[in-house]
Amino acid sequence: MIGIIAILAGLLLPALAAAREKGRSANCISNLKQIGTGILMYVNDFGFYPPGHIPNTTQWDLFVGTYAGGVNDPLSPAARSKVFMCPSVLVANDGIKLNYSANPNICKEITTAISPVKADSVRRLDDIIITADAIQYTSDGNSHAIFWGVQGSTGSTISWNDGNPANADLPIQMGQDIDKVLIDTDPTGSNFRYRHGKTGAIALFGDGHASRIKKGQVLNRNVYTDY
Repeated sequence: MIGIIAILAGLLLPALAAAREKGRSANCISNLKQIGTGILMYVNDFGFYPPGHIPNTTQWDLFVGTYAGGVNDPLSPAARSKVFMCPSVLVANDGIKLNYSANPNICKEITTAISPVKADSVRRLDDIIITADAIQYTSDGNSHAIFWGVQGSTGSTISWNDGNPANADLPIQMGQDIDKVLIDTDPTGSNFRYRHGKTGAIALFGDGHASRIKKGQVLNRNVYTDY
């Protein structure tokens, strides 16, 4: 009898785990759709996409959080609501953390020479990833604000936005798909995270839809906006 129970448990546990992950994936998609609604509201108010990162000041999720249940203060972490946390994270979040990174060609790192992206300058909205599952690279479970170290098919960092239209359908280069504590400047920490089992990663696109992307299926056209 004990042996039969053990066999049944062995058969049922993977199915139960898959069912749980299916539910978590659905919640992740819901989170990203809510974030997408917040981004759209921000764009409607200001005419450009939220800054991805302003060094030592703020970042995109704090601007968007005002429209997604957080406090109205983009200079405070309290602007970030729970929709910015993926339910399938492997490193436990210490408080409300950011588990999604933004495309640096949409939500740019702002400097004296770089301004936010005008909304009407972005084409192919159904192709372009705005934000997606990202690696947790700090001990408290946080992720980088933007995918600043991700490389396109030719090896150039995508934040340069120098994509070649001829390479549009080639996959971007795959980084390490792991969560671990890294120094702030290590680009490994800014890769996509494929933490949803067979589903892979979940991403929000420019037209507001969120969908699953299997490992190896993020293409140049999904991250470059210059063509």
